[in-house]
Formats: sequence, structure tokens, C-alpha cells
Amino acid sequence: MSATLYRKYRPKNFSEVIGQKHIVQTLSNAIKNNHVAQAYLFTGSRGTGKTSIARILAKTVNCLDQKEAISCEKCAHCQVINDNRSLDIIEIDAASNTGVDNMRELRETVNLPATQLKYKVYIIDEVHMLSTGAFNALLKTLEEPPKHVIFILATTEIHKVPATIISRCQKFDFAKLPLENIIEKLSLIAKQEGITVDAESLEMIAIAAEGGMRDAESLFGQVISLEDKNITVKEVEEILGTTDRKFSAEIASLIMQKDATGAIVKINSILTDGYDLQIFTKSLINYLRQLMLLKINPALKTSFVYESTEEQLKEMTTQAQAAELTEIILALNLFLEAQGKIASAALPQLPLEIAIIRATHTFPANSTEYTQQETTNDICLAPRAVSSPSTPEPIAASPEALAQMQEDEPVIKNLPEGDTDLYTIRNNWRNLLEALKRDNQSLATIFSSNCQAIAVTGNEIAVSTPYDFYKEKLNDHSNKLTVEGVFGKILGLQVRLKIVTHKEAGIAIEPPRNEAKEDVPGEQDSLMNSAMEIMGGTVVSE
Repeated sequence: MSATLYRKYRPKNFSEVIGQKHIVQTLSNAIKNNHVAQAYLFTGSRGTGKTSIARILAKTVNCLDQKEAISCEKCAHCQVINDNRSLDIIEIDAASNTGVDNMRELRETVNLPATQLKYKVYIIDEVHMLSTGAFNALLKTLEEPPKHVIFILATTEIHKVPATIISRCQKFDFAKLPLENIIEKLSLIAKQEGITVDAESLEMIAIAAEGGMRDAESLFGQVISLEDKNITVKEVEEILGTTDRKFSAEIASLIMQKDATGAIVKINSILTDGYDLQIFTKSLINYLRQLMLLKINPALKTSFVYESTEEQLKEMTTQAQAAELTEIILALNLFLEAQGKIASAALPQLPLEIAIIRATHTFPANSTEYTQQETTNDICLAPRAVSSPSTPEPIAASPEALAQMQEDEPVIKNLPEGDTDLYTIRNNWRNLLEALKRDNQSLATIFSSNCQAIAVTGNEIAVSTPYDFYKEKLNDHSNKLTVEGVFGKILGLQVRLKIVTHKEAGIAIEPPRNEAKEDVPGEQDSLMNSAMEIMGGTVVSE
């Protein structure tokens, strides 16, 4: 049934072609002005009309009574072509005729005059599949073709066609068809077939076709095969195995509104209704991508115009303008990460639920506590320190430092999430230490004592320190929060610290250079001062 549809409703002349207006207009003008070229190259995605327009061109140039570049469909030439009985219209599938011998045979027959028509037309489909030798043989024919021959080459992979071939053809790029064009054609087919189908169902089929008319007609044929003259949205969803685009719009809107509860309920209702969460997540990711592009510049809608109607584009533009770019990108990254976990998760909805929560809540870098910012209620859980009996007492901060930390706290909270790298950390290490020295001299001294950044994973910075008690001090909740806040302000990102010892990191500690040498009093004093500063101690007696 699907094959019958796209063959049955294939356009017969240029007036029936929907879409590709620039190509139709150019070819029509060439025929009217008797400027028909001898070699054409049609390139574009599958199902965009390359072969159909090639056949129309072949028929129109041979029509005995064509007017305004429209074939009459009544003359002997039109009838023999429509019945596929013409020996002068030769269609070659390059995928199954890739060898040089096939092109040599073509070279031998190309000089023979047309048996019935005015022009002998060679339509070579998927021309990129030809071998190098076959291309070379074809090139010779394209250089000096007989006047009664027209070549029409079609390909979906133009980058595989040699430049020498391209330079000898008039090249036409077939764009993916906009949603409106596909819906228009499907509506005509439904009318001819006596089928009742609403606009929403046609829209879903058109979106699933991804800009290809043939794919849309095949999918529509699959829907019609239900032998149901009244097609509903539910039936289309069941056959396509996809969810309505509205679900993606609703989820994205709930996330931008920080409504985690509503988004999670929606995800679970989609799962309960039996939809594939992986397919839905792909649709949601695509929707968030479109929001991101519209937020950058509304003119970028041209990159996905074939996926959306004008009304949908207006709604998406309004939605994008109301959202922050960082929020859209964060959600996009989270769902990209979640997509790869759905198949292996014990609960398929769990990765999506976690992504929703992370996209709608602010997590401080030092804790798993979060601040909830939902518009649907007034709950606001502030981050609180988590302590344990084994946690060492934090280093006492002066009133001035405490005031400064309170003043800087909103800045730290509002830092964006993101990834950094080891090169950036090491390149900014001196600035990090200087900034830390201004905030907390004791912590700065520890970091200056042979500590080093050894690895970065996302926004987690692994720092190696030579001593266990250094590690304990730096892992203290208050101290760790201070360091992460200072580092975060320097880098402009929320960061997390992971403290390990040199031994744990496999870093050898270099022994002192003069081990046999007696301790120098000045060195002892320096070490004693550093130890007192780190530990917050004073000399009672010597």
C-alpha cells in the first residue's frame, strides 16, 4: 500500500510539484527559452523529489504540445513516457551498475539517435556509487555529449562525486521539504482517497518524515492500511511509535518554569501510556536544540523549518525569549546524558526524572543538599551543613572573613554550572592561591605546601596533598566550601574539590636534598611557623 501511494500520486508535470520552487522555476524558464543544458546534477536528501523532477524534465522536453513548460499529457510522446514504454528514457541505477563496463556500454549506445522522441535522456540515480573507472568513462561522454542526449545525474552524497563530473553539470540542490508542503500533499492524497484525517495527525506524519515527501507518503500509506476511513491521532501515534510533539513542548515549558513535579508526572504518564521513552527523549532533545537556536537568533529557524509549522515556530520563539540560554543548555546536556542511560536503567524513567530534578534545582558544589525554586509552591530549602562526629573542627574564621563570606555567598550560588579542564586549572593556579590567601591565610598555606591539581573531571578538580592531616583539614566541610567558593569565582563556574594524598595518587614524594646535613635553625623556625599557622597554634615554651 505504501509503495502504491507514492507511485500513484507522483507529480506528472511541473505544475503538480509541491516544494522546490526555485528548481522548478529555473528548469521551466530554461525550457521556455530553449536553453536546456545537456547535463544536470540533482543533489539532496532522500525523498525530496530528485527522480520525480528528472522524469518530468525528460517528459517536458520531449512533449509535442507543451505550453509554458507544462507537458500536455495527451500527445504520443507523453503517453508513451507515462506508460514507461519509451526506449529513449533510460534510467540507470548506479548502485547496481557500478563498473567501468557499464559506462563503456553507455558510451557505445549514446551516439545512437533517439528511436521515437526528440531527446534521449539518461537518468543515473545514486551516481556517487560509480567506481573511479566508471566515473572516468562517464566523464569522457559528458565532455562532448551528442546534441540529442541529456544526462540527469542524481545523488544523496554529493561529496563522493568527483569535481570533474560536477563541473560539467548544472547543479541543483534539493532542500528538505517544509512541514507545510508535506501536509499540503498528504491532504490532497487524503481527499483523493476519501479519508478523514485531522491536521494534528498529518502534522505528526510530516514531522516523522523529516523533510522527505516519499517517506511521508510511505508512512501515510501505512496508516491507511488500517482500512480505517477516519484516522485519529491515537492510531497515528500507535503506528509511528512516537509521542505527540506537544509532549516535548509541555515538558520543556515545565522545566523552564522550574516545575519539577509537573514534569515528572508528565514523564510517568507517557511511560504508563506505553510510549518509548528513548524515542520521546530524542524528540525532547531536538525540541530543546531548537529552543537554543531560536534563543541565539530567531533567524536560525531555517535549520529546522521542515520540522515545524509557522504557528509552532512563533510559540517556540516566545518560549525561547522567556528562558535563559544557560537554562536551555543545561537541560539539553542533562537529557543528552540521560538518553544513554535509559536502556540500562532498572527503571527507564529514572534517568529522565534525575535530569528534570537537576535542571530545576540548584545544587551547591559542596553538598548534595539543594535549593528548590518551583513556581508552583513556596517551598525553599536552603543548603545546610552536614556534619558527622568524625569531622574535625573547622578553622575559626574571623568576623571580617565571616562577613566577607556572607557577602560573597549569593555570588557563589549564582555561578553557572559547566566543565573545566586541567590546563585551565594549572594556568590559573597562581591566581587561585593569591585569591585564597586573601580569604583564608591558613588554607592558602596548605595549598602552597606542595599541593597540586592532578586531574579534572567535568567540574570536579582532584588536588593531591603530601600529608594525611592536610587532607583532613581540606575535607572539612567549612574549609572545602571556602576553597570551592574562591576557586569558583576565579573560574566563573561552580566547582567541586576532591582531595587525595600523594600516596593515593601515586605521586612520589621527593626527599630533602641535604638529608645528611644537620638542621639549620632558620629552617626549623620556618617549618615551625608554617605548622603554627596551619594548625592555629602558639609557642608555649621552647
